[in-house]
Amino acid sequence: MRKFIILACLGFATLFGVTIEGYGYGDTQEESKKLSLDDLSSNISVHVKSDYNSFVSADEKEVQKKIASLVSIKSELPIIGANFSYDEDTKSMVANLSSTHALKLYEQKLADFREEIGALQAKIDTTNDSDTLYGFYELLLLLLQAYEKHEVVALILGYERKETPQIAQTQVQAKMMELSKNITSIDLAAKLLAKKFPQQDIYVYPPSIRTSSETTPFARVFRDALHAKVAAVHTPAQSKHKLLGTYEPAKNGIFLTYTLLDVQNTTLASASLLLEKSAYSGLEIEPKNLSFDEEVELGKNKLTSDLRVDLSIKNFGSKNVLLREGQDVELVVKANRQAYFYIVGHTLHEDEKFSYLVEIQDGVGDERFIYTIGAADVNKPLLLPLEFSVSEPFGYESLQLFASTTIPNDLPRCRMKDGYCVLDGNPQDVVVKTRALKAKKAKELKAETTLHFTTVNK
Repeated sequence: MRKFIILACLGFATLFGVTIEGYGYGDTQEESKKLSLDDLSSNISVHVKSDYNSFVSADEKEVQKKIASLVSIKSELPIIGANFSYDEDTKSMVANLSSTHALKLYEQKLADFREEIGALQAKIDTTNDSDTLYGFYELLLLLLQAYEKHEVVALILGYERKETPQIAQTQVQAKMMELSKNITSIDLAAKLLAKKFPQQDIYVYPPSIRTSSETTPFARVFRDALHAKVAAVHTPAQSKHKLLGTYEPAKNGIFLTYTLLDVQNTTLASASLLLEKSAYSGLEIEPKNLSFDEEVELGKNKLTSDLRVDLSIKNFGSKNVLLREGQDVELVVKANRQAYFYIVGHTLHEDEKFSYLVEIQDGVGDERFIYTIGAADVNKPLLLPLEFSVSEPFGYESLQLFASTTIPNDLPRCRMKDGYCVLDGNPQDVVVKTRALKAKKAKELKAETTLHFTTVNK
């Protein structure tokens, strides 16, 4: 089924070519370029979501989950052969990725990866030393991860998939777990990983599990330990490199992998290890709101539109966001067309779960909740007139933005309680009901995006 989906979505790209753009607005040309690359990578993921979804029926949840997993790497997609155009007056950079120019570069890169993977597998077949073998598998996993990300972009540009690596990432991870020497403390694991990443100006993300954006207690503690042992910066906006981690519960503990990327999302290094259960005793490793995340993502995958919106936190972005007590946070929104939007917040704390309409600006009645993006602000990051300070209660939260090219007249009804305009029902029910209110109208485009973050005390 997956092969059919991939091949079927290639027709238009092959016949007509594809051009994808990213926009960046910064104080310097370097900052604008970095932001334009981030935006380009994110926009590519939108094409992945909409194109793949066109060939998947709504009830095929397992395939939908695979798509959700695939597009979760949207901020990591590698950019090769982009053209840049800078406007000094507006401090804006446009990054342009065209199949006409870039596709052959991706095709060559994939061919190089396949050759490296084949050569490495031949070495593995003749190696008996366990330490050497583990190092080979670690490199093989890095190559397979890089291959998948490059292939995602190549497919959208029109790549015809004829060859694939003959071994899967899960097979490599299984081999590594067999060989791995269990690590008995988080501090030791962080030290071992840090040795593989000597670069400067690194932002360390909490490791994530499955497709959840929730930062578990284990992920927070491990992130802080690794942050203290590399040349780290405090926000993604300050970074020249990013360390992205994933982990999977295994029979004997946790299999943890961290990968280092540069600003063009080129994979520079990767390291994996098996963390023994005693190392994280007392720390929760499973996300508590996985069903909520799945409902949000599955719903977005059913939505296809030429309207695209993005919601992020200034200086922190939108991926694996971890905020600490006392931080003042500002929201940034961007749309590729003139649009109206409103935001529904979901508080998913362990002791208190509710949803509410977010008051975006001063006003009377519904105008407090609806924000307008005019023609002059298309493709520009807009700082919303809304600021909040991280305070108790701490936990997992989500902001869900609903956008439309016509002004919304079907806002969900809410009632004021403790400073929030609260919606009836638990958050998972509210997600379904809110989408149900969005009836299609002639010539109307709709889009949806979600920002997840976890707040903790100092």
